[in-house]
Amino acid sequence: MPDGRGLHTVGHHERVRIGAGRELVGRESQHVVRAHRDGVDRYLAIHHGDPGCDPSRVVVRAVENCRTGRVRWHAGTGVLVAELLFDARLRAGDTYLFSYGFEDGTAGASGEYVRGFSFAGGQYVLQVRFDEAALPVRCRRFAQVSAGAPRGVARS
Repeated sequence: MPDGRGLHTVGHHERVRIGAGRELVGRESQHVVRAHRDGVDRYLAIHHGDPGCDPSRVVVRAVENCRTGRVRWHAGTGVLVAELLFDARLRAGDTYLFSYGFEDGTAGASGEYVRGFSFAGGQYVLQVRFDEAALPVRCRRFAQVSAGAPRGVARS
């Protein structure tokens, strides 16, 4: 399903890095989108750090086929929003690949990684790399239909 910004996610591969202190060190995304209207030239990427995150110290990296535009954050919530400007204006039906990342490491130990989606669609792959000094005993996954909804059954 397309979003209100004129894009539909075809595929999203996200790599999350957890450091020796179990902190969220950073994450990188490779995103494939399809335009459903002419003139789309940007994507809004949202980073929500762990409790204690200082979003003013989070670094946004435009890696491939985009560049960083405006960046805004809210210190109280640890949320940062970055505008990623495409190298071209897309036409309806165009498919576009771009990569970006966030370097964080500003909070304490991370207990979970949560990823939300405004619209269903496309393929999502999450890859988590743990520092050898902080390997977990187990990992669990969960699902919930909205931020306020109860979580589904956790699975190892």
